[in-house]
Amino acid sequence: MRVCGVIAEYDPFHRGHGYHLETARALTGADYVVCVIGRAFSQRGAPMLFGTQDRARMALLGGADLVLGMPVSFSCAAADRFAMGGVRILDALGVVTHLGFGTEDNDLAHLKRIADMLERPSPHVQDALKEALRQGKSFARAQGEALDTALPGVQAVFRHRANMILAVSYLRAMQRLGSAMTPVPVKRKGAYHDTGMMGFASASAVRAALLRGDWQGVEHAVPATSYRVITRAMAHSAVHVPQALDTLILSRILETGIDTSGHVPEMSEGLDMRIRRAARYAVSREGLLALVKTRRYPRARINRGLTHWMLGTDADSLPAQPGYAYLLGARERAKPLLAALRQQGFPLITRPAKEDDEHVQADMRAEQLWALGAGQPAAQAYQHRFLMLSDTGEWI
Repeated sequence: MRVCGVIAEYDPFHRGHGYHLETARALTGADYVVCVIGRAFSQRGAPMLFGTQDRARMALLGGADLVLGMPVSFSCAAADRFAMGGVRILDALGVVTHLGFGTEDNDLAHLKRIADMLERPSPHVQDALKEALRQGKSFARAQGEALDTALPGVQAVFRHRANMILAVSYLRAMQRLGSAMTPVPVKRKGAYHDTGMMGFASASAVRAALLRGDWQGVEHAVPATSYRVITRAMAHSAVHVPQALDTLILSRILETGIDTSGHVPEMSEGLDMRIRRAARYAVSREGLLALVKTRRYPRARINRGLTHWMLGTDADSLPAQPGYAYLLGARERAKPLLAALRQQGFPLITRPAKEDDEHVQADMRAEQLWALGAGQPAAQAYQHRFLMLSDTGEWI
């Protein structure tokens, strides 16, 4: 049995995602495609526009055979941790033979050289990294400049190719885990944060179009199956607009003691103190980001830190690898795959309300806050059910 794993967010699932799933399946000859998606809050730190179950629904309708959810401490994290979360889950399933990932550069040998250099940096690269950090540059920029001394041109490529950064992170995670999965890069079509709606529009562009009411652009950018899920969610107000929790974030910052804020993920190097000072003058998340952002503290890092501050995440208690995943949905044709997973023993959670694990409960706090931001009762987070899509396209 050949099984291809994919790591994504699908906020929302657009035509580029459909192309990626179709191409990954064809390149690997997979019998099944398993998708691991982030929950509640994204890798860039913002709340997902669409709920976990709606994004799982779009993935199944778009070609996935099985959809799993990633714990929030991995889905709302920097590239290396996000990648470790997804790769570890897929590898631990025991049945995934290939990892298919989108990237602007599908030269696997080149990607592996970069991954190897990051995992085992030479003294020259290490010295260059330390010097760039000493100059007050962000870690991502310092790392890019250090790599550039050994592989000229890498820094410029990384700066504008977010999926390539994730691709390298996936390969590094596979090395650390000793994974036997075969990496399969799929050349991406369209730019990651392109704001245009022509061709393969990015998820960022689709979200922006939705928020400004450009329904014609959205319909062009997503499959018809996704469009139906999107219109239903919008009609029922089951979406979380970006600013919905701004007041909660600011109030959490203002009420948190100094002894606690330094233990929030992403808050090293005095970033927590900078945020605490700026929070007294901000009235929104965007306003706070504008006050705090510097060359040393990039926007995505601050945004993730704000989310974890709001969630009450303690960096010292975070696991290095996920010990479970959420079983969100499957196609009826994937029942043999589900049977194989049960024999492997990796925990797949379907009823989180019955779990007393502290990390599961942290995930559910995130889902409850997402629900409140979408104008739904917090209890809605516990009312999601496992989705099963029949071979005829009906929900069972």
